[in-house]
Amino acid sequence: MNERTSLYVAGVLVAVGAFRFATDTLYELDSEYWRAIAGSWLRYAVRAPSDGTLAGALNAQWFKLLSVPCGICLIYLRSRLEGGSALTRERHFRDWAVRGVWIGVFVAGFTVIELHKDFVAGETPWLNHAAHAVSALLAWMLSGALSIASVAERERGAD
Repeated sequence: MNERTSLYVAGVLVAVGAFRFATDTLYELDSEYWRAIAGSWLRYAVRAPSDGTLAGALNAQWFKLLSVPCGICLIYLRSRLEGGSALTRERHFRDWAVRGVWIGVFVAGFTVIELHKDFVAGETPWLNHAAHAVSALLAWMLSGALSIASVAERERGAD
């Protein structure tokens, strides 16, 4: 993936993650807040109980597939701002240990959150952990594809 596409994908996923985090927090404060948008498509973008439809089930249980990729995209954006050449920053971001630690941190953090939250209708605790495991795999693949350096910089191999 080229650096512009990477930046776009990361920006979208960070925005989605921030929005979902905000609605998760709102749900913990007032579990009925979503009723104001119950008849609109936005109902499937915020944390809300499943309405029995496929979209409702995906929202309640499987939105978590994006959790770790959203987090790793935040780290990707941070990595773009570090010092050094773009190629050096990209090599550091893609290092297996760096990616593994960040992904592990997000999975551990999300697991702790899952253990302390109130579940919505249509949500199964053990499936949440399975979804986070798949999410970690998706984040690993995504972090290997995101680019900081341009194709020309990679071809030159210059640091």
